[in-house]
Amino acid sequence: MITRPDDASTLATVPQQPLPPAPAPGRRPGALIRAGTYALLVAAAVPFLFPVYWLATGIFKPSSTLLQTPPVWWPPAWTLANFRSLAGYTDVNLGDYTLNTLYISGFSVVATLVSSSLVAYGFSRIRFTGRNVLFGILIATMILPTWATLIPQYVLFKWLGWLGTFRPLTWPYLFGDPFTIFLLRQFMLGIPSELTEAAKIDGANEFTIYLRIMLPLLKPALTVGAIFVFINTYNDFFGPLIYLTDSGRYTLSLAVFQFVQLRGAPDIGAIVAFTALVTTPLVVLFFFAQRMLLAGIKLSGLRG
Repeated sequence: MITRPDDASTLATVPQQPLPPAPAPGRRPGALIRAGTYALLVAAAVPFLFPVYWLATGIFKPSSTLLQTPPVWWPPAWTLANFRSLAGYTDVNLGDYTLNTLYISGFSVVATLVSSSLVAYGFSRIRFTGRNVLFGILIATMILPTWATLIPQYVLFKWLGWLGTFRPLTWPYLFGDPFTIFLLRQFMLGIPSELTEAAKIDGANEFTIYLRIMLPLLKPALTVGAIFVFINTYNDFFGPLIYLTDSGRYTLSLAVFQFVQLRGAPDIGAIVAFTALVTTPLVVLFFFAQRMLLAGIKLSGLRG
């Protein structure tokens, strides 16, 4: 190939860019950063995982070692004596406590999803005067402390004759939950309005659009809302403590508290076993639902 003089002069005037230095052998900055990040995350997780470890190993330790000083970090002899001790109490009816808890949680989940989805549809798809003001008031109720409404609610439920029943713990969910309404509304705002407009052109009314179009698309957000409501009602201690008077209606969280109050530290092994039985379902639920929960939150987003 013959290079013309003008091309050669042009090439000579182009500044040559220096080549980047080759990385030193054995140096991996990215790997070191990732390793440091993982180490930091593990160190931050230890304080939160330690109670889980202590409970998981404590249920298999002999009762005499649970309060020993210095602490026994690993069971010297694996035993199920703590569960046998708990089963020896004839007044502890785990079956009734579990059914009561599942009834309250199940009713609350279904009632919340139905009522909250209807309200969220109205806030996201139906235009009416004062819609944004009402939604702002709804959001403001999320920061209202529970103690601020405790006495008025108690007086109201007493006037209705609901004290000692499950109604104060379940029926209020028929009117929706502010967080679930917010979650479902934000998800609905991400659904193209062309879908609902096309359905209206075809003659569908608002309820048909909600039932046939919106609900099938709401499955991720509904799953997230169901998990949150179930966890909140399953863990609820203060509500059953205030409104339930019959020990046969106790929930698991209230039954654990009453068991500790009556037995105290002398039977610490049974207390640990009881606590583990109450905690395990939530741990298993989160383990299997964490991907769905995180994916649902990501899909719902925070759209304005």
